[in-house]
Amino acid sequence: MVIVPPRNDDIVLLDNIKKLLEPAGFSRFTVTTAEEHDMMIAYTSQLAHIVSNAYVKSPTVRSHKGFSAGSYKDMTRVAWLNPEMWTELFFDNKDDLLKELNIFIDSLNEYKKALENDDKEEMRRLLKEGREIKAEIDG
Repeated sequence: MVIVPPRNDDIVLLDNIKKLLEPAGFSRFTVTTAEEHDMMIAYTSQLAHIVSNAYVKSPTVRSHKGFSAGSYKDMTRVAWLNPEMWTELFFDNKDDLLKELNIFIDSLNEYKKALENDDKEEMRRLLKEGREIKAEIDG
């Protein structure tokens, strides 16, 4: 559960919130500011929804059956979205989302450039770098 209190130093309020939510089964609480929340949501949720939605726009999507498995399903699950709601959420968090989109587009362009230049060493480096970051953050 992510908690965004008006003040992070109100221990009594935070304790009361945790006690109220305890019966719901939350095992972990993150206390943060509104700014930090919006920055993290841009990365962890909103970017994933845009990427998933854009991914299914390939003409290849119409003939993928029989070729796709878990990775396709993982990539496209959140393409099933409510356009009205997500449009509002994206625009409410426009600056943070644009920052994450630009980082993602720059990264994609690095992979594209490696392919265009037949640069296998650069591709290996990019893939290794991504794998190492994933291992680091997941433990």
